[in-house]
Amino acid sequence: MKPILKYKNKMSRVLFIALITMTFFSCKSNHKKYTIGVSQCSVDIWREKLIDELTLSSYAYGNIELKVVSSKDDDRLQMQQINQLMSEGIDLLIVSPNQINTISSVVDSVYDSGIPVILFDRKTNSDKYTAFMGADNYGIGKVMGEYAASSMKGQGRIVEIMGLSGSSPAIERQRGFDDIVKKFPNIEIVAARNGDWTEKSGEEVMEEILKEGVSFNCVFAHNDRMANGARTSIKKKGLRDSIMYIGIDALSNDGGGMQKVMNGELTATYIYPTRGDLLMQLAVNILNGKPFQRDNYLKTSIVTDENVEALLMQADEMKYQRSRILDLQGKINQYLAQYSHQQVYAFLAGIIILLSLIYLITAYRNAVKKRMLMEESFNSKLNFFTNISHELRTPLTLIGDPVEDMIDDENLTVKQRNVLQIVRRNVNILMRLVNEILDFRKIQSGKMTMTLSDFDLDTYMRQWITVFEASAEKKKVKLNLDVDDKLSVRADVYKVERICYNLLSNAIKYTKEGGTVNFSAHKEGENYRIQVADTGVGIPKGELPQIFDKFFQAEKHTHGGTGLGLAIVKAFVELHKGKVEVESEEGKGTTFTVTMPLIAIGDNVVVAPDARTETEETAETSSASELSTKVIVDNMTAADNSEKMSILIVDDNIDIRAYIMAIAGEYYNVSQAENGEKGLSMAFKEVPDLIICDIMMPGIDGLEFCKKIKEDMITCHIPVILLTARTLDEQRAEGYESGADAYITKPFNSKVLLVRIKNLIDNRKRLKYVYSNTEKPVEEPSDNDAAFLANFKKIINKHLADSEFNVETASAEMGLSRVQLYRKVKALTGSTPVEIIKITRLKQAEVMLRTSEKTVAEVAYLVGFSSPSYFSKCYKEYFGKLPGAAHK
Repeated sequence: MKPILKYKNKMSRVLFIALITMTFFSCKSNHKKYTIGVSQCSVDIWREKLIDELTLSSYAYGNIELKVVSSKDDDRLQMQQINQLMSEGIDLLIVSPNQINTISSVVDSVYDSGIPVILFDRKTNSDKYTAFMGADNYGIGKVMGEYAASSMKGQGRIVEIMGLSGSSPAIERQRGFDDIVKKFPNIEIVAARNGDWTEKSGEEVMEEILKEGVSFNCVFAHNDRMANGARTSIKKKGLRDSIMYIGIDALSNDGGGMQKVMNGELTATYIYPTRGDLLMQLAVNILNGKPFQRDNYLKTSIVTDENVEALLMQADEMKYQRSRILDLQGKINQYLAQYSHQQVYAFLAGIIILLSLIYLITAYRNAVKKRMLMEESFNSKLNFFTNISHELRTPLTLIGDPVEDMIDDENLTVKQRNVLQIVRRNVNILMRLVNEILDFRKIQSGKMTMTLSDFDLDTYMRQWITVFEASAEKKKVKLNLDVDDKLSVRADVYKVERICYNLLSNAIKYTKEGGTVNFSAHKEGENYRIQVADTGVGIPKGELPQIFDKFFQAEKHTHGGTGLGLAIVKAFVELHKGKVEVESEEGKGTTFTVTMPLIAIGDNVVVAPDARTETEETAETSSASELSTKVIVDNMTAADNSEKMSILIVDDNIDIRAYIMAIAGEYYNVSQAENGEKGLSMAFKEVPDLIICDIMMPGIDGLEFCKKIKEDMITCHIPVILLTARTLDEQRAEGYESGADAYITKPFNSKVLLVRIKNLIDNRKRLKYVYSNTEKPVEEPSDNDAAFLANFKKIINKHLADSEFNVETASAEMGLSRVQLYRKVKALTGSTPVEIIKITRLKQAEVMLRTSEKTVAEVAYLVGFSSPSYFSKCYKEYFGKLPGAAHK
């Protein structure tokens, strides 16, 4: 595997350099364009992942066009689609047959016409194909049979739920599983049924088996979805939950096989790889006449509770790294597109994505193969980060240098220069993280050397502390320096610098506004002691023993990063034959103490005549970066313009605030707050037209902020957009449960954000127009929309006293379906029909209570509430007081 990866890395770099050179000289490619047809038998998450990988892999070649079709398990449709692809002139066909024999004739005709055919995942009953790629389904069946037999200790009763009848994976998996089970006389397959790969079919098959009264203690399904369906059916019957559930696929997404194993819902599953990158490479080799193997079987492994946690941790790291790369790519593509070298930067972004995909898949496969324990998981993650770091250095250089040149262009607008400064700042941050990972890898492999020189530590400490003055000033943190004069030491000045840099960076990061950070160094006998003490949040006692572990991040106070900073501190100190200690108390602060010999000794030592450091450049870059970003934010906070709608941005990341101000400042009055507390204060004071808020913030986070905005009568009408890197469905649901009007994930498209802002503000205008009797709307809806809303209000008033009146009745009278009415009303008003009906009833009730002598109960019935108690509850929620208070 390693030689193949090295070849891929080498080829990626060669392609990268060649294509950039061609772009700079505006040369047109002479490569022949190829069209590859992809015929999928069905649509599911696994196949969507494959298509995504194929699409990303095709970007590396530049001369590949993909045409993808799916038959949705319909054999006849798949045959029609393949014939259509042939008529459109494809150069190669990738096909996953629905069943082994149903579409063989049309696949044979493609092959006979001279078009290469790659069978992927599934086979036909014909030998007319150019190459095959997929997992060894027979081998998978055998492995799962061996696992089941071992887990049941050679005796038990099994129900087997097979895939679609006639499909090659189902046939081969059954054959492999049954061949193993036959070897155990005390194990019996008591029932075997075919599903169609869906969860519903697994549930239906199990219902049939349960009706037959069959007893069993193990369910083997040919994929995780059918296994989960079988488990659902069994739980509905209230049967015991000691049954083993075994599946195949092991997707790492939310609700996938790995998560099911982690939650104990599946006993085991088996990774069924997609490897769209290898499939694309095989197709290109065939088209270019290069050597290739006819039958290509993908290697994979079983997933159990012993290794699933490590694999899921690996998957999370992959998603995090991919998110960071995509975020950087989006910024470059958006703001450098107008320049003559825009194709270079677009290509750079594509290469970054492709490289990250290659290494994500590689790291994932290595993790499965080794069945890592916790320590092996750490090493695998470090290998992954190191590989990514090496590959990122070249594209980061090719991004950073042109950005530096372009910032000085006199033709740039202020907005363009501000955004390029944000890009430059984040390139520097990413480069620093890359160097940190590479340093730690050298330490782990024993290749880290020390370059010793004699220098005055006090001189350098005075330089180092200036790096953090801008950050400390921004947070209003006081920095104190206490160091012996002429403190002469022999050490590796670069590594001592990194020790101090990481400790000071953490101290400022975790110290709240108005706190103090003390930086000191003193001679103690034959040693010297460096100390960094802060008055920050502190570290829980239970986490102190792990604070120097690689990749460790405290649960309550994580602020991102790699989790390597303190591990590198410890490693660099130990290289100097010293030690590092930590004392901390939650809520009071933390003190790190580094003790090292005045004259360092150690292995792999080089003695240099002069000290070597990058401090001055680092200090200048860091300080300038902090100050320039602050200037950007200040400059882009435009003076109030009463004709513009107002937006409040709440985010602890100054670059994000500056970026949104840059794209929205032209259209809206934009203000900003760096945390939730200040954001709430500004929202109550200024009452903006819309709020954009980050979720992950110290103190009051975005979810709590949104709830407080929506619960207060002053601000409850303000639309809130949550902007975050949290992408899981349950996280999105949590955002909407907090009252958010929109949930946009990072990296985001600026045009999408601006359109979402405009739509939310426009919807609020329409809602005000519908329910205001005194105010004229700023932007009225069209005549048709106004007539529609007037008719809807007329129908509501007509049935106001009818407690049985609901959305179904209203939709029937308007000649619409329930769904049509819901979507129309929601689009025009921003509220659902149910909400509007309830609000109309409550407002009419309020008038009746003020102007008549009727009791609360009588009014409740007259406006269509079936229960006076429920009416009182709704009335208080809407008006903030009980209906009795309005009855005078």
